[in-house]
Amino acid sequence: MGFPDKLSHTLSRRKFFKTILMAASAAAIDWTGFGAIASSIPDKKNFPIVVIGAGLGGLVSAAYLSRYGFDVTLIEQHSVPGGYATSFDREDFTFDVSLHATVAEHAMPQMILTDLGIWDKLKIAHTPELKRIITPKFDVTLPAKNPEGVKKAMSKAFPHEKPGIYDFYSEMEQVISELWEGRRFKISMMEKLEDLSLEQWMDIHVSDQDVKYCMAVFSGYYGLLPSRINALFYAIATGEYLVHGGQYYKTRSQDLSDTLSLCIEKNHGKILYNTEVRNIGFDLKKSIESVTDIKGKKYPAKAVIANCSAPALFNKMVHSNLIPPDYARQVKKRQTSLSSFVVWLGLDKKTDHIKNYEIDLAQNTDISHDMLFSKNNLADSNLSITLYDNLFKDYSTPGKSTISIMCLSDFTPWKKFERDYFNGKKDAYNKEKEKIARAFIQRVEKKLIPGLSSMIEVMETGTPLTNMFYTKNPEGAIYGFNRDISHLKSKTPLNGLYLASAWSHGGGYTPVMMAGRQAAGLVLKDFKNLQSF
Repeated sequence: MGFPDKLSHTLSRRKFFKTILMAASAAAIDWTGFGAIASSIPDKKNFPIVVIGAGLGGLVSAAYLSRYGFDVTLIEQHSVPGGYATSFDREDFTFDVSLHATVAEHAMPQMILTDLGIWDKLKIAHTPELKRIITPKFDVTLPAKNPEGVKKAMSKAFPHEKPGIYDFYSEMEQVISELWEGRRFKISMMEKLEDLSLEQWMDIHVSDQDVKYCMAVFSGYYGLLPSRINALFYAIATGEYLVHGGQYYKTRSQDLSDTLSLCIEKNHGKILYNTEVRNIGFDLKKSIESVTDIKGKKYPAKAVIANCSAPALFNKMVHSNLIPPDYARQVKKRQTSLSSFVVWLGLDKKTDHIKNYEIDLAQNTDISHDMLFSKNNLADSNLSITLYDNLFKDYSTPGKSTISIMCLSDFTPWKKFERDYFNGKKDAYNKEKEKIARAFIQRVEKKLIPGLSSMIEVMETGTPLTNMFYTKNPEGAIYGFNRDISHLKSKTPLNGLYLASAWSHGGGYTPVMMAGRQAAGLVLKDFKNLQSF
Protein backbone atom coordinates (compact mmCIF):
# COMPACT_ATOMS: atom_id res chain seq x y z
CA MET A 1 0.00 0.00 0.00
CA GLY A 2 1.35 3.41 -0.96
CA PHE A 3 1.14 6.71 0.82
CA PRO A 4 -2.58 7.38 1.47
CA ASP A 5 -4.54 9.59 -0.87
CA LYS A 6 -6.37 11.24 2.07
CA LEU A 7 -3.86 14.04 2.06
CA SER A 8 -4.97 15.33 -1.32
CA HIS A 9 -8.40 16.04 0.14
CA THR A 10 -6.99 18.87 2.26
CA LEU A 11 -3.58 19.97 1.01
CA SER A 12 -1.44 18.62 -1.78
CA ARG A 13 1.45 16.56 -0.52
CA ARG A 14 3.85 19.16 -1.85
CA LYS A 15 2.13 22.03 -0.09
CA PHE A 16 1.83 20.04 3.13
CA PHE A 17 5.51 19.23 3.31
CA LYS A 18 6.56 22.72 2.30
CA THR A 19 4.55 23.87 5.32
CA ILE A 20 6.38 21.40 7.56
CA LEU A 21 9.76 22.38 6.16
CA MET A 22 9.10 26.07 6.57
CA ALA A 23 8.19 25.39 10.18
CA ALA A 24 11.29 23.27 10.70
CA SER A 25 13.80 25.42 8.85
CA ALA A 26 15.82 27.78 11.01
CA ALA A 27 16.10 30.19 8.10
CA ALA A 28 12.32 30.54 7.99
CA ILE A 29 11.94 31.64 11.60
CA ASP A 30 12.53 35.22 12.77
CA TRP A 31 14.25 34.55 16.06
CA THR A 32 14.37 38.22 17.01
CA GLY A 33 10.89 39.22 15.87
CA PHE A 34 8.86 38.40 18.97
CA GLY A 35 10.41 41.09 21.10
CA ALA A 36 9.82 43.75 18.46
CA ILE A 37 6.17 42.78 18.07
CA ALA A 38 5.64 42.61 21.84
CA SER A 39 7.17 46.06 22.32
CA SER A 40 4.61 47.51 19.90
CA ILE A 41 1.80 46.43 22.27
CA PRO A 42 2.13 48.86 25.21
CA ASP A 43 -0.97 47.81 27.15
CA LYS A 44 -0.15 44.13 27.54
CA LYS A 45 -2.28 43.74 30.65
CA ASN A 46 -5.31 44.39 28.44
CA PHE A 47 -4.56 41.15 26.61
CA PRO A 48 -4.74 38.30 29.16
CA ILE A 49 -3.91 34.86 27.82
CA VAL A 50 -4.97 31.44 29.10
CA VAL A 51 -3.02 28.33 28.12
CA ILE A 52 -4.86 25.04 28.63
CA GLY A 53 -2.45 22.23 29.40
CA ALA A 54 1.14 22.22 30.65
CA GLY A 55 2.56 19.76 28.14
CA LEU A 56 5.67 20.95 26.31
CA GLY A 57 3.63 22.91 23.75
CA GLY A 58 1.72 24.79 26.43
CA LEU A 59 4.85 25.39 28.48
CA VAL A 60 6.75 26.84 25.51
CA SER A 61 3.84 29.13 24.56
CA ALA A 62 3.42 30.36 28.12
CA ALA A 63 7.18 30.85 28.52
CA TYR A 64 7.39 33.05 25.43
CA LEU A 65 4.34 35.18 26.22
CA SER A 66 5.17 35.65 29.90
CA ARG A 67 8.72 36.58 28.94
CA TYR A 68 7.38 39.48 26.91
CA GLY A 69 5.23 40.80 29.73
CA PHE A 70 1.79 39.38 29.01
CA ASP A 71 -0.62 38.24 31.71
CA VAL A 72 -0.44 34.47 31.24
CA THR A 73 -2.38 31.85 33.17
CA LEU A 74 -1.46 28.24 32.48
CA ILE A 75 -4.09 25.74 33.65
CA GLU A 76 -3.02 22.12 34.12
CA GLN A 77 -5.24 19.25 35.28
CA HIS A 78 -2.28 17.19 36.59
CA SER A 79 -0.16 17.94 39.66
CA VAL A 80 3.08 18.43 37.69
CA PRO A 81 4.04 20.08 34.39
CA GLY A 82 5.15 18.23 31.29
CA GLY A 83 2.43 15.95 29.95
CA TYR A 84 4.37 12.89 28.82
CA ALA A 85 7.65 14.72 29.57
CA THR A 86 7.48 13.80 33.26
CA SER A 87 8.89 11.33 35.76
CA PHE A 88 7.62 9.56 38.87
CA ASP A 89 9.20 8.08 42.01
CA ARG A 90 8.79 4.58 43.39
CA GLU A 91 10.93 3.72 46.43
CA ASP A 92 14.60 4.18 45.40
CA PHE A 93 13.81 4.71 41.72
CA THR A 94 12.80 7.65 39.54
CA PHE A 95 11.23 6.48 36.28
CA ASP A 96 10.92 8.56 33.12
CA VAL A 97 7.40 8.41 31.73
CA SER A 98 8.31 8.62 28.07
CA LEU A 99 11.76 9.79 27.06
CA HIS A 100 14.20 7.34 25.52
CA ALA A 101 15.89 9.69 23.07
CA THR A 102 15.24 12.92 21.22
CA VAL A 103 17.26 15.36 19.15
CA ALA A 104 17.81 18.63 20.99
CA GLU A 105 21.32 19.88 20.21
CA HIS A 106 21.89 21.57 16.84
CA ALA A 107 18.16 21.40 16.26
CA MET A 108 14.92 23.25 16.99
CA PRO A 109 14.72 22.49 20.74
CA GLN A 110 18.12 24.06 21.37
CA MET A 111 17.14 27.10 19.30
CA ILE A 112 13.85 27.54 21.14
CA LEU A 113 15.31 27.01 24.61
CA THR A 114 18.22 29.35 23.82
CA ASP A 115 15.71 31.95 22.62
CA LEU A 116 13.95 31.62 25.97
CA GLY A 117 17.26 31.98 27.82
CA ILE A 118 17.14 28.59 29.52
CA TRP A 119 19.20 26.23 27.33
CA ASP A 120 22.24 26.65 29.56
CA LYS A 121 20.18 25.60 32.59
CA LEU A 122 19.68 22.12 31.11
CA LYS A 123 22.07 19.19 30.82
CA ILE A 124 22.12 16.76 27.93
CA ALA A 125 23.33 13.16 27.81
CA HIS A 126 24.17 11.51 24.48
CA THR A 127 22.94 8.00 23.76
CA PRO A 128 25.80 5.53 23.17
CA GLU A 129 24.27 4.21 19.95
CA LEU A 130 21.26 4.79 17.75
CA LYS A 131 19.76 1.37 18.31
CA ARG A 132 20.61 -2.28 18.72
CA ILE A 133 18.24 -4.62 16.89
CA ILE A 134 17.98 -8.27 17.91
CA THR A 135 15.84 -10.79 15.99
CA PRO A 136 15.94 -14.60 15.74
CA LYS A 137 18.06 -14.17 12.58
CA PHE A 138 20.43 -11.27 13.26
CA ASP A 139 21.84 -8.89 15.85
CA VAL A 140 23.02 -5.48 14.59
CA THR A 141 24.01 -2.28 16.40
CA LEU A 142 23.69 1.09 14.66
CA PRO A 143 26.29 3.57 15.99
CA ALA A 144 25.45 7.12 17.07
CA LYS A 145 26.46 10.27 15.17
CA ASN A 146 28.15 8.13 12.55
CA PRO A 147 26.27 7.76 9.24
CA GLU A 148 29.20 5.89 7.68
CA GLY A 149 29.28 3.56 10.66
CA VAL A 150 25.56 2.82 10.22
CA LYS A 151 26.15 1.97 6.55
CA LYS A 152 29.08 -0.31 7.44
CA ALA A 153 27.20 -2.07 10.26
CA MET A 154 24.18 -2.70 8.07
CA SER A 155 26.31 -3.82 5.11
CA LYS A 156 28.24 -6.23 7.30
CA ALA A 157 24.98 -7.80 8.50
CA PHE A 158 23.43 -7.78 5.01
CA PRO A 159 26.28 -7.78 2.44
CA HIS A 160 23.94 -8.72 -0.41
CA GLU A 161 22.13 -5.36 0.00
CA LYS A 162 25.22 -3.15 0.47
CA PRO A 163 24.67 -0.81 -2.56
CA GLY A 164 21.05 -0.12 -1.60
CA ILE A 165 21.96 0.41 2.07
CA TYR A 166 24.59 3.01 1.16
CA ASP A 167 22.25 4.79 -1.26
CA PHE A 168 19.35 4.90 1.23
CA TYR A 169 21.33 6.44 4.08
CA SER A 170 23.23 8.76 1.74
CA GLU A 171 19.92 10.12 0.52
CA MET A 172 18.83 10.63 4.12
CA GLU A 173 22.04 12.57 4.78
CA GLN A 174 21.40 14.70 1.70
CA VAL A 175 17.96 15.65 3.00
CA ILE A 176 19.53 16.94 6.22
CA SER A 177 22.14 18.88 4.20
CA GLU A 178 19.43 20.47 2.06
CA LEU A 179 17.32 21.34 5.08
CA TRP A 180 19.85 22.67 7.57
CA GLU A 181 22.83 23.69 5.47
CA GLY A 182 20.92 25.03 2.48
CA ARG A 183 23.08 22.96 0.13
CA ARG A 184 21.87 22.49 -3.42
CA PHE A 185 22.22 19.29 -5.37
CA LYS A 186 21.62 18.41 -9.00
CA ILE A 187 18.62 16.37 -7.88
CA SER A 188 16.77 17.61 -4.82
CA MET A 189 16.22 14.67 -2.49
CA MET A 190 13.51 16.58 -0.65
CA GLU A 191 11.53 16.89 -3.85
CA LYS A 192 12.18 13.26 -4.75
CA LEU A 193 10.85 11.93 -1.45
CA GLU A 194 7.90 14.20 -0.78
CA ASP A 195 5.43 12.09 -2.80
CA LEU A 196 6.66 8.69 -1.62
CA SER A 197 5.87 6.57 1.39
CA LEU A 198 8.75 5.20 3.44
CA GLU A 199 7.94 1.75 2.11
CA GLN A 200 8.11 2.97 -1.49
CA TRP A 201 11.43 4.69 -0.80
CA MET A 202 12.93 1.54 0.67
CA ASP A 203 11.62 -0.54 -2.23
CA ILE A 204 13.71 1.57 -4.62
CA HIS A 205 16.90 0.46 -2.88
CA VAL A 206 16.47 -2.94 -1.20
CA SER A 207 14.26 -6.03 -1.30
CA ASP A 208 15.29 -7.97 1.83
CA GLN A 209 12.55 -7.74 4.47
CA ASP A 210 15.06 -7.78 7.33
CA VAL A 211 16.95 -4.85 5.86
CA LYS A 212 13.75 -2.88 5.47
CA TYR A 213 12.90 -3.57 9.10
CA CYS A 214 16.21 -2.08 10.20
CA MET A 215 15.84 0.93 7.92
CA ALA A 216 12.34 1.58 9.25
CA VAL A 217 13.13 0.79 12.89
CA PHE A 218 12.30 4.36 13.99
CA SER A 219 8.71 3.99 12.71
CA GLY A 220 7.64 3.38 16.28
CA TYR A 221 8.79 6.91 17.18
CA TYR A 222 6.14 8.22 14.77
CA GLY A 223 3.41 5.66 15.38
CA LEU A 224 2.77 4.50 11.81
CA LEU A 225 3.78 1.59 9.60
CA PRO A 226 6.20 2.34 6.72
CA SER A 227 3.35 2.19 4.22
CA ARG A 228 1.72 5.15 5.97
CA ILE A 229 4.73 7.33 6.81
CA ASN A 230 5.77 9.91 4.25
CA ALA A 231 9.34 9.32 3.09
CA LEU A 232 10.39 12.96 3.41
CA PHE A 233 9.04 13.23 6.93
CA TYR A 234 10.89 10.05 7.91
CA ALA A 235 14.11 11.23 6.26
CA ILE A 236 14.02 14.51 8.19
CA ALA A 237 13.02 13.09 11.57
CA THR A 238 15.28 10.02 11.43
CA GLY A 239 18.08 11.87 9.63
CA GLU A 240 18.43 14.12 12.68
CA TYR A 241 19.18 11.02 14.76
CA LEU A 242 21.51 9.63 12.10
CA VAL A 243 23.61 12.80 11.92
CA HIS A 244 23.38 14.23 15.46
CA GLY A 245 22.65 11.09 17.49
CA GLY A 246 20.02 10.73 20.19
CA GLN A 247 20.02 12.83 23.34
CA TYR A 248 18.34 12.77 26.74
CA TYR A 249 17.48 15.58 29.16
CA LYS A 250 19.33 14.96 32.47
CA THR A 251 18.47 13.82 34.93
CA ARG A 252 14.99 13.08 33.58
CA SER A 253 12.65 14.67 31.05
CA GLN A 254 10.93 16.27 34.07
CA ASP A 255 13.96 18.61 34.26
CA LEU A 256 12.99 20.10 30.89
CA SER A 257 9.38 20.63 31.96
CA ASP A 258 10.37 22.04 35.36
CA THR A 259 12.85 24.45 33.76
CA LEU A 260 10.16 25.76 31.42
CA SER A 261 7.67 26.13 34.29
CA LEU A 262 10.24 28.05 36.37
CA CYS A 263 10.83 30.32 33.38
CA ILE A 264 7.10 31.10 33.28
CA GLU A 265 6.85 31.80 37.00
CA LYS A 266 10.03 33.89 36.99
CA ASN A 267 8.35 36.11 34.41
CA HIS A 268 5.23 36.43 36.60
CA GLY A 269 3.13 33.91 34.70
CA LYS A 270 0.71 31.85 36.79
CA ILE A 271 0.48 28.06 36.71
CA LEU A 272 -2.56 26.41 38.25
CA TYR A 273 -2.16 22.68 38.87
CA ASN A 274 -4.89 20.15 39.67
CA THR A 275 -7.33 22.38 37.78
CA GLU A 276 -9.55 21.26 34.91
CA VAL A 277 -11.15 23.52 32.33
CA ARG A 278 -14.88 23.22 31.82
CA ASN A 279 -15.42 25.58 28.91
CA ILE A 280 -14.26 28.60 26.93
CA GLY A 281 -16.56 31.62 26.90
CA PHE A 282 -17.16 33.79 23.83
CA ASP A 283 -18.80 37.23 23.58
CA LEU A 284 -21.55 38.25 21.18
CA LYS A 285 -18.97 38.95 18.48
CA LYS A 286 -17.72 35.35 18.83
CA SER A 287 -14.42 36.45 20.34
CA ILE A 288 -12.95 34.74 23.41
CA GLU A 289 -13.63 36.52 26.70
CA SER A 290 -12.94 33.93 29.41
CA VAL A 291 -12.09 30.39 30.46
CA THR A 292 -14.07 28.64 33.23
CA ASP A 293 -12.74 25.76 35.31
CA ILE A 294 -14.82 22.87 36.66
CA LYS A 295 -15.33 24.68 39.97
CA GLY A 296 -16.90 27.60 38.13
CA LYS A 297 -14.04 30.07 38.48
CA LYS A 298 -13.59 32.37 35.48
CA TYR A 299 -10.29 33.59 34.06
CA PRO A 300 -10.35 36.60 31.68
CA ALA A 301 -8.84 35.84 28.29
CA LYS A 302 -8.40 37.60 24.97
CA ALA A 303 -6.66 34.51 23.62
CA VAL A 304 -6.58 30.82 24.50
CA ILE A 305 -3.79 28.43 23.50
CA ALA A 306 -4.98 24.84 23.70
CA ASN A 307 -2.34 22.29 24.61
CA CYS A 308 -5.06 19.81 25.57
CA SER A 309 -6.44 17.19 23.20
CA ALA A 310 -8.31 18.52 20.19
CA PRO A 311 -11.29 16.17 20.77
CA ALA A 312 -11.69 17.47 24.35
CA LEU A 313 -11.35 21.05 23.15
CA PHE A 314 -13.92 20.90 20.39
CA ASN A 315 -16.31 18.34 21.90
CA LYS A 316 -16.43 19.67 25.46
CA MET A 317 -14.90 23.12 25.92
CA VAL A 318 -16.27 24.99 22.90
CA HIS A 319 -19.99 25.12 22.09
CA SER A 320 -20.64 23.21 18.87
CA ASN A 321 -22.59 26.14 17.39
CA LEU A 322 -19.42 28.22 17.33
CA ILE A 323 -17.37 25.71 15.30
CA PRO A 324 -17.65 26.08 11.49
CA PRO A 325 -19.06 22.82 10.05
CA ASP A 326 -16.17 22.35 7.60
CA TYR A 327 -13.66 22.66 10.40
CA ALA A 328 -15.62 20.29 12.64
CA ARG A 329 -15.49 17.72 9.84
CA GLN A 330 -11.72 18.21 9.50
CA VAL A 331 -11.25 17.41 13.17
CA LYS A 332 -13.68 14.50 13.18
CA LYS A 333 -12.13 12.65 10.22
CA ARG A 334 -8.74 12.37 11.89
CA GLN A 335 -7.80 9.14 13.63
CA THR A 336 -6.40 8.94 17.13
CA SER A 337 -2.82 7.66 17.27
CA LEU A 338 -1.55 4.58 19.02
CA SER A 339 -0.93 4.42 22.74
CA SER A 340 1.71 2.47 24.67
CA PHE A 341 2.23 -0.41 27.07
CA VAL A 342 5.25 0.16 29.33
CA VAL A 343 6.85 -1.92 32.08
CA TRP A 344 9.19 0.08 34.32
CA LEU A 345 11.59 -2.03 36.38
CA GLY A 346 13.81 -1.04 39.28
CA LEU A 347 16.46 -3.73 39.71
CA ASP A 348 18.52 -4.53 42.79
CA LYS A 349 21.60 -5.24 40.66
CA LYS A 350 23.63 -3.51 37.97
CA THR A 351 23.16 -4.55 34.34
CA ASP A 352 26.53 -3.22 33.19
CA HIS A 353 27.40 -6.47 31.42
CA ILE A 354 25.18 -5.09 28.64
CA LYS A 355 26.68 -1.95 27.11
CA ASN A 356 23.81 -0.91 24.87
CA TYR A 357 21.20 1.68 25.80
CA GLU A 358 18.15 1.14 23.58
CA ILE A 359 17.54 -2.34 22.22
CA ASP A 360 14.75 -3.57 19.98
CA LEU A 361 13.82 -7.19 20.59
CA ALA A 362 11.85 -8.24 17.53
CA GLN A 363 10.14 -11.54 16.90
CA ASN A 364 8.82 -10.49 13.51
CA THR A 365 10.35 -8.24 10.83
CA ASP A 366 7.23 -8.06 8.65
CA ILE A 367 6.93 -4.32 8.06
CA SER A 368 3.40 -4.59 6.72
CA HIS A 369 1.78 -6.15 9.78
CA ASP A 370 3.57 -6.69 13.07
CA MET A 371 6.36 -4.14 13.03
CA LEU A 372 4.81 -1.90 15.68
CA PHE A 373 2.74 -4.33 17.74
CA SER A 374 0.99 -7.67 17.44
CA LYS A 375 -2.70 -7.16 16.76
CA ASN A 376 -3.52 -10.70 17.81
CA ASN A 377 -1.65 -10.84 21.11
CA LEU A 378 0.10 -7.84 22.65
CA ALA A 379 2.39 -10.14 24.64
CA ASP A 380 3.98 -11.22 21.33
CA SER A 381 4.75 -7.65 20.23
CA ASN A 382 8.16 -6.43 19.19
CA LEU A 383 9.72 -4.79 22.24
CA SER A 384 11.94 -1.80 22.94
CA ILE A 385 14.15 -2.15 26.01
CA THR A 386 15.92 0.87 27.49
CA LEU A 387 18.79 0.40 29.96
CA TYR A 388 18.97 3.88 31.43
CA ASP A 389 22.13 3.29 33.47
CA ASN A 390 24.11 2.96 30.24
CA LEU A 391 23.24 6.59 29.54
CA PHE A 392 25.16 8.33 32.32
CA LYS A 393 26.73 7.46 35.67
CA ASP A 394 24.51 7.45 38.74
CA TYR A 395 21.24 7.32 36.83
CA SER A 396 20.07 4.91 39.54
CA THR A 397 20.93 4.54 43.21
CA PRO A 398 24.39 2.91 43.50
CA GLY A 399 24.25 -0.84 42.93
CA LYS A 400 20.83 -0.70 41.24
CA SER A 401 19.48 -0.35 37.70
CA THR A 402 16.53 1.23 35.94
CA ILE A 403 15.09 -0.24 32.75
CA SER A 404 11.88 -0.04 30.75
CA ILE A 405 10.26 -2.49 28.37
CA MET A 406 7.65 -1.09 26.03
CA CYS A 407 5.64 -1.51 22.88
CA LEU A 408 3.02 0.53 21.12
CA SER A 409 -0.57 -0.53 21.74
CA ASP A 410 -3.90 -0.09 20.06
CA PHE A 411 -6.73 0.88 22.42
CA THR A 412 -9.02 -1.91 21.20
CA PRO A 413 -7.97 -4.64 23.71
CA TRP A 414 -8.32 -2.17 26.60
CA LYS A 415 -11.71 -0.80 25.66
CA LYS A 416 -13.50 -3.61 27.50
CA PHE A 417 -11.87 -2.51 30.78
CA GLU A 418 -12.55 1.23 30.40
CA ARG A 419 -15.82 1.56 32.28
CA ASP A 420 -14.72 -0.53 35.25
CA TYR A 421 -11.28 1.10 35.32
CA PHE A 422 -12.72 4.57 35.79
CA ASN A 423 -15.14 3.24 38.38
CA GLY A 424 -12.35 1.79 40.49
CA LYS A 425 -13.01 -1.84 39.53
CA LYS A 426 -9.64 -3.01 38.27
CA ASP A 427 -9.32 -6.71 39.09
CA ALA A 428 -9.72 -8.01 35.52
CA TYR A 429 -7.67 -5.14 34.14
CA ASN A 430 -4.84 -5.71 36.62
CA LYS A 431 -4.79 -9.41 35.82
CA GLU A 432 -4.48 -8.69 32.10
CA LYS A 433 -1.71 -6.11 32.39
CA GLU A 434 0.20 -8.32 34.86
CA LYS A 435 0.03 -11.23 32.42
CA ILE A 436 1.43 -9.14 29.57
CA ALA A 437 4.10 -7.54 31.76
CA ARG A 438 5.31 -10.96 32.95
CA ALA A 439 5.42 -12.23 29.36
CA PHE A 440 7.59 -9.24 28.42
CA ILE A 441 9.93 -9.85 31.35
CA GLN A 442 10.30 -13.55 30.47
CA ARG A 443 11.21 -12.70 26.88
CA VAL A 444 13.82 -10.15 27.94
CA GLU A 445 15.16 -12.61 30.51
CA LYS A 446 15.54 -15.32 27.89
CA LYS A 447 17.12 -13.20 25.16
CA LEU A 448 18.98 -10.39 26.91
CA ILE A 449 19.18 -10.27 30.73
CA PRO A 450 19.45 -13.74 32.34
CA GLY A 451 17.95 -13.83 35.82
CA LEU A 452 15.95 -10.63 35.28
CA SER A 453 12.92 -11.85 37.24
CA SER A 454 15.00 -12.38 40.39
CA MET A 455 16.46 -8.83 40.19
CA ILE A 456 13.16 -6.94 40.27
CA GLU A 457 12.75 -4.70 43.30
CA VAL A 458 10.07 -2.38 41.88
CA MET A 459 7.72 -2.89 38.95
CA GLU A 460 5.17 -0.46 37.53
CA THR A 461 3.08 -0.97 34.41
CA GLY A 462 1.39 1.63 32.26
CA THR A 463 -1.31 0.90 29.69
CA PRO A 464 -3.42 3.04 27.35
CA LEU A 465 -5.86 3.44 30.24
CA THR A 466 -3.04 4.72 32.45
CA ASN A 467 -2.17 7.28 29.78
CA MET A 468 -5.82 8.22 29.48
CA PHE A 469 -6.11 8.72 33.25
CA TYR A 470 -3.09 11.02 33.58
CA THR A 471 -3.33 13.01 30.33
CA LYS A 472 -7.07 12.88 29.51
CA ASN A 473 -6.06 11.99 25.95
CA PRO A 474 -8.75 9.94 24.18
CA GLU A 475 -7.73 6.28 24.05
CA GLY A 476 -4.48 7.19 25.81
CA ALA A 477 -3.01 8.51 22.56
CA ILE A 478 0.69 9.35 22.76
CA TYR A 479 1.05 11.06 19.36
CA GLY A 480 -2.20 13.02 19.17
CA PHE A 481 -3.76 12.42 15.79
CA ASN A 482 -2.08 10.08 13.31
CA ARG A 483 0.46 11.69 10.98
CA ASP A 484 -0.97 10.28 7.75
CA ILE A 485 -2.94 13.44 7.05
CA SER A 486 -2.04 17.11 7.15
CA HIS A 487 -1.83 18.65 10.61
CA LEU A 488 -4.34 21.17 11.92
CA LYS A 489 -3.12 24.75 11.74
CA SER A 490 -2.13 26.56 14.92
CA LYS A 491 -4.70 29.26 14.25
CA THR A 492 -8.25 27.94 14.35
CA PRO A 493 -11.28 29.53 12.65
CA LEU A 494 -12.46 30.67 16.10
CA ASN A 495 -11.28 34.17 16.93
CA GLY A 496 -8.57 34.04 19.60
CA LEU A 497 -8.24 30.23 19.78
CA TYR A 498 -4.90 28.58 18.91
CA LEU A 499 -3.54 25.02 19.00
CA ALA A 500 -0.16 23.94 20.37
CA SER A 501 0.06 20.20 20.92
CA ALA A 502 0.61 16.81 19.36
CA TRP A 503 -3.01 17.02 18.22
CA SER A 504 -2.13 19.86 15.89
CA HIS A 505 1.52 19.26 14.99
CA GLY A 506 2.21 15.58 15.60
CA GLY A 507 3.72 13.79 18.56
CA GLY A 508 7.27 14.05 19.84
CA TYR A 509 9.19 16.59 21.87
CA THR A 510 10.37 18.69 18.91
CA PRO A 511 7.03 19.08 17.07
CA VAL A 512 5.12 20.13 20.18
CA MET A 513 7.80 22.62 21.21
CA MET A 514 7.66 24.08 17.71
CA ALA A 515 3.87 24.19 17.99
CA GLY A 516 4.16 26.14 21.24
CA ARG A 517 6.44 28.71 19.69
CA GLN A 518 4.29 29.06 16.58
CA ALA A 519 1.12 29.59 18.61
CA ALA A 520 2.82 32.26 20.74
CA GLY A 521 3.98 34.07 17.61
CA LEU A 522 0.49 34.05 16.12
CA VAL A 523 -0.99 35.46 19.33
CA LEU A 524 1.55 38.30 19.30
CA LYS A 525 0.84 39.17 15.68
CA ASP A 526 -2.93 39.09 16.18
CA PHE A 527 -2.68 41.28 19.28
CA LYS A 528 -0.57 43.74 17.30
CA ASN A 529 -3.26 43.86 14.61
CA LEU A 530 -5.94 44.47 17.25
CA GLN A 531 -3.85 47.30 18.64
CA SER A 532 -3.82 49.03 15.25
CA PHE A 533 -7.62 49.37 15.09
